[in-house]
Amino acid sequence: MKKVNFLIIGGSAAGTTAADAIRNLLPEASIAIVTDEDHEQYSRVLLPNYIRHQITREQMFLKKPEWYSERKIELIRGVKAVGLASKSKRVKVSDGNEIEYGKLLICVGGYVVPLNVPGADAEGVFYMRTVEDGDEIIEKSKDAKKAVIIGGGFVGLEFSSCFKMNGIEEVTTLVRGDYYWSKKLDEESSKVVVSTLSKNGVSVKTDEDADHIETKDGKVKAVVTKSGNRYEADVIGVGIGIKSDFSWLADSGIEIKAGIDTNEYLETNLPDVYAAGDCAEFYDPVFERKHLVGNWTNATSQGSTVGKTMAHSASSGQAGQRTKFETASSYSINFFSPPENGTCSFIGVTDEDFADKILVRGSFNEGKVTKILIKKYNGISRIVGATVVNHPPDVGPITMAVKNRVDIASKLLDLEKPDFDLKLLVA
Repeated sequence: MKKVNFLIIGGSAAGTTAADAIRNLLPEASIAIVTDEDHEQYSRVLLPNYIRHQITREQMFLKKPEWYSERKIELIRGVKAVGLASKSKRVKVSDGNEIEYGKLLICVGGYVVPLNVPGADAEGVFYMRTVEDGDEIIEKSKDAKKAVIIGGGFVGLEFSSCFKMNGIEEVTTLVRGDYYWSKKLDEESSKVVVSTLSKNGVSVKTDEDADHIETKDGKVKAVVTKSGNRYEADVIGVGIGIKSDFSWLADSGIEIKAGIDTNEYLETNLPDVYAAGDCAEFYDPVFERKHLVGNWTNATSQGSTVGKTMAHSASSGQAGQRTKFETASSYSINFFSPPENGTCSFIGVTDEDFADKILVRGSFNEGKVTKILIKKYNGISRIVGATVVNHPPDVGPITMAVKNRVDIASKLLDLEKPDFDLKLLVA
């Protein structure tokens, strides 16, 4: 049986960053990463750039085999964790082996939610999560003339530009809501996004839910919706969400809610077991609440933070430091290039029911909208989040105001003025 000081389940942003942080603090510790992919670490953020032919396939890969050997980090590829025996501190993996650990980090990330309709397994139905997905999208788009995207959000936007930049003439997006991205955007912001898509040759159809996919000889032919409409397609892109697989943790005793429950140090309820990245539902001191944040920047930051805490615990305080994870998470996308470019950013907490007050700057007519969420903490008015569509200059100052917990009470009236410079929030 293999024994390691540090076992990490998940080889992407959180896991690889944590392994590196531990190695920097503990040069002699044994570290192993288990990943279900047959690759070294690559960037999922760069995957759309690869599909759009803006970078090469090789440029997606952030780590080469020699990086692992030089850092003395064992990468166990192509296997999954299938069970955790927390009392004996062992993880069973899909090749039948067991690994005993001193400290365990779970950062399994998320997996695409599959489209569950008849015909969804046909050739030409794509997701955008792995490098193999990218290879297939590029190859199958070569002869395609029509594409349908099921689902909005970040993945839907990425599919829009990827399909268009691979020469597909007709691209249609189907969304369930009464406007695009209705779960995350206000209607005015949504109209700006849809306008940008339209200018780039992508049409959006609302109140449309896929009923089944028509096929011929095992290949997609069309999407038929529950309203009875039919949309012809040579390829279909699906972006309806991601979820983590926690089935292997069923008998472990670990607390799982929306994600693996952790404190601000990313420690779980089990001794010597930690969680980070998309799968962790962590307590965030910045917002004084627990939440899940599923993006690359957050996962990388959590990996770095939890690596310090794990090293500190393993060395009895001689290395590292028990470190709180505090952040103002933000995620941005540029979904088309100039002149008809589009940008969308999410900063902090964007759930409207979390805020006490919401301010909207800009409008559809101006081609840009910033929605700012404000909440009172012990008499202090703070910006807790924002969505920013087509106005990148707003992102920096809002992010700093959120991160630094700036009291903006004296600037509330100014915020409603369209010509107010947001940089003054943190001046």
